Amino acid sequence: MHTLVLSAFPAEADAVLSHTTLDRDPVVVADRRHFYLGSISGKKVIVAMTGIGLVNATETTEAALAQFTRASSISVGAVVFSGVAGGGGRVSIGDVAVPARWTADNGTTFHPVDAGMLAATQTLSPALKSVKYLGKTRQPQVFVGGDGSSYDNHNGQAFPCIPNGGDVFGCQPRRAPDRSLLYTGNFFQATGPWLRSALISNLNIASKSDPAFDASDNETAAAQAVADAHGVPFLAFRTDPATRFTCRASRSPSSSTRRSRPTTPPG
Repeated sequence: MHTLVLSAFPAEADAVLSHTTLDRDPVVVADRRHFYLGSISGKKVIVAMTGIGLVNATETTEAALAQFTRASSISVGAVVFSGVAGGGGRVSIGDVAVPARWTADNGTTFHPVDAGMLAATQTLSPALKSVKYLGKTRQPQVFVGGDGSSYDNHNGQAFPCIPNGGDVFGCQPRRAPDRSLLYTGNFFQATGPWLRSALISNLNIASKSDPAFDASDNETAAAQAVADAHGVPFLAFRTDPATRFTCRASRSPSSSTRRSRPTTPPG
């Protein structure tokens, strides 16, 4: 069994890949999406970049669970989303949030993560590096439990990546073993519908995170919904950006167009 490790954009996926020992033949392409086989600390993983937003997260997770089934030689035993997020409530800059449940409708309904995976997280002792913010140094903490929220402003459209668009908007991680300057991802398929239906809505970007949630991002709840539908255990690590840590995953600022540098997931 492999753990499917998802991240939204290139810098986040690169953080995961920096801790991944790739297999000899690591690339699997399914439904135009690229998946990378390897291991982290001896545990088998499938690493993938979803792209930004709820639709991209849904479609990539669906593609992975359709490709890597129990009937195949490579199957998914758990799904982890790793990256940065806007933090609210008790979470501050550099802290790691591991919410116990996620909402995709601003708190009307919640869906719990896998209880066993959450309990295992409580036993970890990650080495969090101190963070300098506004001239002060603070020691980040890990908050296990609480609530997370996912949303975007894309009106049900996939957010298009930008070919060679850098660490946030690019179409491939820099560390991808099959990286190509010619790779265009979903740019040509998604740009037209997104411009017609979501450009204006993206001018209305939340300026701060909702204090009701320890983590606010654009993908987690969507990936969780797919994992839940397939009966696959799910957990997400989200870090309010400004730190690098070495424990086992993280991720996503609260606006749909993030500009912060993501964290390094544990290795």
